[in-house]
Amino acid sequence: MQVIVHPPKTPAGLRDLQKKVAMVHAEAVLKYLTKLPCPKEQKIELVSSIQNSFKE
Repeated sequence: MQVIVHPPKTPAGLRDLQKKVAMVHAEAVLKYLTKLPCPKEQKIELVSSIQNSFKE
């Protein structure tokens, strides 16, 4: 299968694409976390840990 990608040509288009990619990624992470076989509190702790690692 061949896939042809046409990237955005303007800075605004690139920002829009980046936001859409971030949303898809966030949804994938949320679905993954939802399926984990651990308590809700542990999932919240995991998300907090991930957020803190990006802040540093």
